Amino acid sequence: MTSSSLRTARHDVVRERVLDGVAALLRDGEDVTFAAVARAAGVPERTVYRHFPNRQALMAAVYAWANRQAGFSGSLPTTAEEMTAMVRQVFPGFDTVSPVVDELLASEDGRRARLAAADERRAAARAVVVDARPDLDPKRRDQVAAVVQILGTAPVWQALRDFWEWDGTTAADAVATAIGQLLSPSESAEPRPSRGAGR
Repeated sequence: MTSSSLRTARHDVVRERVLDGVAALLRDGEDVTFAAVARAAGVPERTVYRHFPNRQALMAAVYAWANRQAGFSGSLPTTAEEMTAMVRQVFPGFDTVSPVVDELLASEDGRRARLAAADERRAAARAVVVDARPDLDPKRRDQVAAVVQILGTAPVWQALRDFWEWDGTTAADAVATAIGQLLSPSESAEPRPSRGAGR
């Protein structure tokens, strides 16, 4: 191993240690300050700053860490099969890091991290719908894509856990079924007429 690759490996180990420290703080319900992260990770505070110059960078890395822990490979699904496979993988994975995911969903830093790839997520969701339902006009395609995309996200996992007391596997099964129904070619491309405002 060259000295450069050794430095890179050491850098990656320390970085993961810092992220594990953040996760430990979140699991314990403690404030995530750089000093607390350094203590939890067993590194000097300046080391935390060397890897993450500010809180936004730190929380963006924690967001990516939580996704990896949940089993998300980083590749957004572009087919219906990939979409349902991802949901079945990550929803049970969210259960394993639920305090971290809950904090990311509640914090402004987490919101920024989630929205950082909004354009790519929309494009991938459109690709999922085009793959399954090429017959849809662009407006209807975007409506279905928006709902399909949202169904595959951590806020939906969290809502199903909180309101229905479902674990990730049960929630994933329900969401995969809903996505399958939305993308089923037997569904009408046109919405049904409304029966009246009062119903």
